[in-house]
Amino acid sequence: MGFLLGILQAIGNLPVPTDSFNYWAVDLAHLYPERWGIDGTYIYPPVLAQILTLLHPIGWQLFTIGWTTLIWAALAYMLGRWTWLFVVVGIAAAPFGYGAPAELTDVLGHALNGNVQLLIAAGIVVALRGNTLGWLPGLLTKFVSGLGLGWYVARFEWRPLAISLAAAAAVSAVSFAFAPNLWGEWIAWVVKNAAAPPPVALEPVSFALRLPMSLALLVWGARTNRAWVVPIAVGWGTPALYLGTYPSMWVGALPLFLDPRGFRR
Repeated sequence: MGFLLGILQAIGNLPVPTDSFNYWAVDLAHLYPERWGIDGTYIYPPVLAQILTLLHPIGWQLFTIGWTTLIWAALAYMLGRWTWLFVVVGIAAAPFGYGAPAELTDVLGHALNGNVQLLIAAGIVVALRGNTLGWLPGLLTKFVSGLGLGWYVARFEWRPLAISLAAAAAVSAVSFAFAPNLWGEWIAWVVKNAAAPPPVALEPVSFALRLPMSLALLVWGARTNRAWVVPIAVGWGTPALYLGTYPSMWVGALPLFLDPRGFRR
């Protein structure tokens, strides 16, 4: 399905996937906006931008086909036969526009827009199934998803924690070696915009309340072998939680719940 949708997006029969286009269109000479959500949209550490810049020679059309295929492959990896349910729910809710709860259209919306969040969720599932490199998509983009590493801390599993952090540090070090100025710009942007108002509406439950809720859930899950709580805790513990955008992280809980033996103890 992802391959077909990517082709339709590339030839203009479907709308341009806004998130993946924004990733693709980055300019390393002017990577970060002055203000959050107004002057630009790329706000992640430089790594993803550096990698995607290397792909510019293949052209936007081939990139969007490949990226959309990857996003939908991640969704299928997590949901399997349940993927169609989320697609149908998203399509059914779409005609209601802003009258429909954002949660109903979030998963389909992120998949069609090419948002990296679905790759992060799939990576968490991969990590909890034994390959700790699955944390890299999150740690190198929406790095606050590293909250999920608290799973290892609560279980006193230091080796996977060390591997995850070391891998992220190694990739970041290579990125820094090629463009230390970009890391300086990113840190300056984060500091400057830390207290800036978000560009879109946020969930009414404040981060100050959601963070302890997420940590408590994470510890409970870790001590009782319930790996499915990790994507839920990560999704709910995001500092700037856009209205209705956590289901695309929560979908990672489904395969871990349906196959509780699937994670590595």
